[in-house]
Amino acid sequence: MPQREITLDTAAFLDSTQAQALAEVKREAVHAITDRFLACCYDEVGKAPRHLDGDDLHGIVGHLLPGHFARQDPLAAQVGPVLRAYLEFLGERAVVSQMFELRRALEHTLPEFAHAVATGEHAHHAPAPPQKPFVHGAAKTGRNDPCPCGSGKKFKQCHGRA
Repeated sequence: MPQREITLDTAAFLDSTQAQALAEVKREAVHAITDRFLACCYDEVGKAPRHLDGDDLHGIVGHLLPGHFARQDPLAAQVGPVLRAYLEFLGERAVVSQMFELRRALEHTLPEFAHAVATGEHAHHAPAPPQKPFVHGAAKTGRNDPCPCGSGKKFKQCHGRA
């Protein structure tokens, strides 16, 4: 089902005035970028573009979409104009409650996308490696040992009471 949605959404965008206004970008490039973006939305995030929020768009453009481009792919330079036009198209076509956040997230994430494609680093926000659990190194206080609080009493008569 997502492939059908991707094809229909791409075709609708390519026929729009926003896509036609992208005179500096070839139609094949607009098609390829839109397909890759929509594949990330539907297949990897599981949401239609109109349901995305700013965090979703950051994840798509900054983390998922660079994986769909080769290192230093010249097509990546056209992603910004195409996605701006797509958001404009989306705003005219459907009610998008998070449009302000989407536009803002796109502008903040495009440099991250460009860096990821230029360097080939697609997972630069990878989670930190798991840490070993903390083990307290002090010896355990016995019931008849002096209390560590310094009272002079046995532990069982001071802080060891239940």
